[in-house]
Amino acid sequence: MSNHDSPWIGEAEYALETPLACPHCRQEMRAVSVVRLLRTRVDFVSTLPRRGHVIVCPLCQGILSASLN
Repeated sequence: MSNHDSPWIGEAEYALETPLACPHCRQEMRAVSVVRLLRTRVDFVSTLPRRGHVIVCPLCQGILSASLN
């Protein structure tokens, strides 16, 4: 578990080389969590990617970055 007391969320945790402040909760982060996205439903033939990842603050679970691939 990282530098917080909340339950771990995500499929991976990455340590930061330098602590950074979360733009959402303003707390110091020493790591970030990565959560996998899976497309579960689409109502049309889609060219959108089926998977992706979201990087979140381990303290407040605020989204820091997201990507589809």
